[in-house]
Amino acid sequence: MKPVVAALACLTLTACGGVPSGAPPAPTITLSPGASSLTVRIDKVKSDRGPVFCDLFNAADGFPGPSPIIGGTVELDARDEPVCRWSGLPAGDYAVSVIQDENANGSLDTNVLGVPLEGYGVSNNVVPSTTAPRWSDARLTIDGTQSITITVQLFN
Repeated sequence: MKPVVAALACLTLTACGGVPSGAPPAPTITLSPGASSLTVRIDKVKSDRGPVFCDLFNAADGFPGPSPIIGGTVELDARDEPVCRWSGLPAGDYAVSVIQDENANGSLDTNVLGVPLEGYGVSNNVVPSTTAPRWSDARLTIDGTQSITITVQLFN
């Protein structure tokens, strides 16, 4: 019986991405100053549950987790206006991931298969059926002088 339990535990950890390692790594990327801004409006926020986190990415590394960009994470109170804003962005490709941490434990909770149990969404409202969203599918381009407003719908 012990080998079966050990095998199930190993499969569960593999499906969930391994053992949680605690706090996410500190952001290390500094963006050059630019003239663009990005505003993200979030639909379907549950106003009575936990904070909302918006994370900005300029590359696929780490997407859709915590932003590696200094100043790339915006935390909102779910009772406030569900809008995240970044200004002074240089031209480039970006993607945004959004989660509502409904139980305020600091992470997106998933079931044993890795399916999110809390609200989540990404730019372009990509919702793949069997994997996490890819940066390339959520990517949007900013030309360096424009102000863009997008809407991200939370799913779950």
